Amino acid sequence: MSSASQLKTTRAATGPRWVVPAKVIVFIAMLFPLARIVVLGMTGGLGANPIEFITRSTGLWTLVYLCITLAITSLRRLTGVNALARFRRMIGLYAFFFAVLHCTTYIWFDKWFDVTEILKDIGKRPFITVGFAAFVLLIPLAATSPKAMWCASSAGAGRRCIGRSM
Repeated sequence: MSSASQLKTTRAATGPRWVVPAKVIVFIAMLFPLARIVVLGMTGGLGANPIEFITRSTGLWTLVYLCITLAITSLRRLTGVNALARFRRMIGLYAFFFAVLHCTTYIWFDKWFDVTEILKDIGKRPFITVGFAAFVLLIPLAATSPKAMWCASSAGAGRRCIGRSM
């Protein structure tokens, strides 16, 4: 096998040259909302109710990352740039990470694990139930996301079924 054909085979397996640097940039950029919360927390810029600020910020960024994740497939189909699909898993895991931060902030810092208080809050604000249901639906997607666990096994077909059912 010639050097040129090896390079072509390697490039086909890894994608265009711009994918790896772009993934590094996206990875770092997606940490910005968390860094912002940390910096504002250290400088006293979270406002009068810091728990509410953190809860709303992490919830907002969860929704933003979920929307971006869902838009990638459509954008890939419209543009024909198939390499965009390589970003979907990373952005989806960031969405799950921010969802975990959001739920943790609410349950731990806002309600201090008080189940009766959480249940009363659900009665007053039913969107909490919707948010928790969405979080529960994200768990199997995040758990089945690592390549090594699913792509090499026959469970890959099951992963596609889970992904489509969501």
